[in-house]
Amino acid sequence: MALAALPFLLAACGDKPANQSQSADNQEKAAVEEKSETSKAKKADADKNVADDDPDALLIGQIDAIRSVWASKPLKGVAAGKTIDIERFAYAFCKEYPNFDANKAIYDYIVSPATYKEKNSYFRVESQKKYGYLSCRAELQVSWDTYCCYWKRNNGHCLVAFWMEQGHESEPHATDGLLVFYDYNPATDTMTPETSLAKKVEEAMSPFDEFSVNLPAQGKDIELTGYKIDIENDSAEGTDYLLRWNGYDFKMEKVKE
Repeated sequence: MALAALPFLLAACGDKPANQSQSADNQEKAAVEEKSETSKAKKADADKNVADDDPDALLIGQIDAIRSVWASKPLKGVAAGKTIDIERFAYAFCKEYPNFDANKAIYDYIVSPATYKEKNSYFRVESQKKYGYLSCRAELQVSWDTYCCYWKRNNGHCLVAFWMEQGHESEPHATDGLLVFYDYNPATDTMTPETSLAKKVEEAMSPFDEFSVNLPAQGKDIELTGYKIDIENDSAEGTDYLLRWNGYDFKMEKVKE
């Protein structure tokens, strides 16, 4: 099915003077670069004992690190005086979590297209502001992707979703993924983790070995598929669900076969 996010824009809070905005962006870029490099250095020290024949271990850890902290970290200054749109939401998230490489590619795409082209040859970012949707896909044999979209809530806030997934070269049917939601309050310019929605999905998918998410590039509903994996026969059986948008959040439904 072709699904998609509801397009809209919120009113701008007023643009900064060009030189001030550019200086602030440069400072933020430097801070993110430093954060990313520092985190990578610390992680490299912690991963010295990881076996050389386990290429998936380090990549899986990137998602696990985000999973362990995102619920306790609201993201402030999202619009920062600019018109709010999907790129502002993606910028705020990827600035906070640049260590997953698809997120870093999105950050570079938004902040510096030249840096994006120079450092992210394996990633393809597509931004559809009209539909409130942005994707970053790795042009590799396995998935290494980040998707995001947003909806306008009936209380004047926004609901923002991010789905990150990392495939495993050593296990073709195994994928590590993380789905998170935020409530964006334009009055405070803050994205607050919407843990109840994430928990709803986790509980529904708990009977399965893993699950995949299809955020809508058009439309309003989210597609979910839970997988039972048969390692012995190298196969996977999927069960489909829909998260149907109701104007504020979602109602989960199993798709009839």
